Amino acid sequence: MAEMVAERTRARAVRPAGTLAGGLPCGRRVPKGRVRWYLLKVREGSEEVTCSKLLRAVPRDVLIDCFPLRKEHWFKRAGVWELQRVTAYRGYAFAVTADPSGLYKALSKLSVQAELAGADGRSWMPLAPDAQEWFERCMDEGHVLRSSTAVIVDGVLHVQEGPLVGQEPRIRKVDRHRRRCEVSLGWDGAFTEQMPLDVPFKS
Repeated sequence: MAEMVAERTRARAVRPAGTLAGGLPCGRRVPKGRVRWYLLKVREGSEEVTCSKLLRAVPRDVLIDCFPLRKEHWFKRAGVWELQRVTAYRGYAFAVTADPSGLYKALSKLSVQAELAGADGRSWMPLAPDAQEWFERCMDEGHVLRSSTAVIVDGVLHVQEGPLVGQEPRIRKVDRHRRRCEVSLGWDGAFTEQMPLDVPFKS
């Protein structure tokens, strides 16, 4: 128990100000009535089930939507590349609400293991709006960040298909061998998200 407390203390100490768990950028507290994404701490491995339970138990005027963000991930099996879906932030889900206080009260009355994750000890801090906008733009209707396809011509990256089309300036690093890239999010570019990217051609 003492080791667990010490580990949590170390995690808080190294987490930079202005971030939520998982390194996600934190936004400012907003007035009631503005719909924002809030991070929920849930039991790892039960993200999808927990969200389903919450959507059944909490009124929709309090909880508009609840989901774990997932992404496609390239992996190699028996020499063949395949796509699989993985949870982007294991042990966490997003709650969409305009009433975080009401959601907090509703969660406290349930036996479901889910709690609003604060930032540096403060409760009800939403995801930064620019990060929220980027996720909303890039994920599909199933809350999945899908793979993109690109080519490199004369050293210049051109995304041809997928959620990263038109976002070449945001892409910092490309790992062709692992079929992924690092994308700069937000207005200041301080937060990055690893995204699946297949680059079959380079000249």
